[in-house]
Amino acid sequence: MAASPASELAPVAGRALLTLLAALAGGALAKWLHIPLPWVLGAMAGVACVSLAGAVQKQPPWGRRVAQLFIGCAIGLYFTPVVLAQVLGLAGWVLAGAVSALLLSVLAARAMQRLARVDGPTAIYSVALGASAEMTLQAQRAGADGALVASSHAVRIILVTCTASLVAGLAGQPIGAWLPSALVLDAWVWLPLSLAAAASALFLQRFKLPNPWLLGPVLVCGIAAHEGLQGRLPDAVLVAAQVVIGWGLGQNITRSFFRRAPRMLASTAVVTLAILAVCMALALGLMRVTGLPPLTAFLSLSPGGMAEMGVIAKAFGLGVPVVTAFHMTRVVCTIFLTRPLAQLMLRSGWVRP
Repeated sequence: MAASPASELAPVAGRALLTLLAALAGGALAKWLHIPLPWVLGAMAGVACVSLAGAVQKQPPWGRRVAQLFIGCAIGLYFTPVVLAQVLGLAGWVLAGAVSALLLSVLAARAMQRLARVDGPTAIYSVALGASAEMTLQAQRAGADGALVASSHAVRIILVTCTASLVAGLAGQPIGAWLPSALVLDAWVWLPLSLAAAASALFLQRFKLPNPWLLGPVLVCGIAAHEGLQGRLPDAVLVAAQVVIGWGLGQNITRSFFRRAPRMLASTAVVTLAILAVCMALALGLMRVTGLPPLTAFLSLSPGGMAEMGVIAKAFGLGVPVVTAFHMTRVVCTIFLTRPLAQLMLRSGWVRP
């Protein structure tokens, strides 16, 4: 006798509710314990516990998109005329940051192959500091192990998010000069603005641009802020978006995740920490020549996900527009230049096929 649709949906709904409650409980506990970025890291830890127990429900693809949409709106509202002028004044350094990320990827590819003992394409795409989903797709087209590449990027983003959050939390108070207006936008303002942002994301998605659900809202709300709109989204909306981001990170921490290729995961952790150390050194140089606050410079050059780094920057008031500009440029350059760089590395023998 065939199972009814209701009976098939019941376990899914139960797991989804359990996972959501775990995310909320983890976030609330982390906030009570004063852990930096509690609604991301706490939600990630809560979902990871459910995931390791084998009861996690993967969030639907639209969940992360909606979270990115509101995070992008929050980031875009920072782009007032004064702030935009400051960001444009750093354009040369933003491009230099993207070039440094590409160079680090080239160096890390060789180290990854030696440590993890994987083929060249898998090593190259595992350490490419760009959008993880796009790198996984490019890796599969290049004949690399897509599962290993996806796992490697999950480790990188989780590790960088945790490290950057802890560094920002331990370093002291945020830079108040970068904080937006304390005024909370009325629902009749931010809801239509969010709908316009969603329309822009769908438009950019048709052209297969990177991170359209973050980039589109940043552009729409950035234009609104530049034209005089002042204010911020309600805190509850941003907390919900952070919980969803934490859910997405935590659901990757499964027992099979650790069993699949422990050497690869350990190698990724070592390489990521080495890249972070180099980024800290580069951030000190960037701080000295540009006058940026140290943590803003560090977050701008950190090899994490664009959404995650944007959330951290916003939570600590660390130059959100600057951080966004650096990461957006890095991701775009990585997506378009990793393939020719991979071909060059393989032809030259920098990594073995």
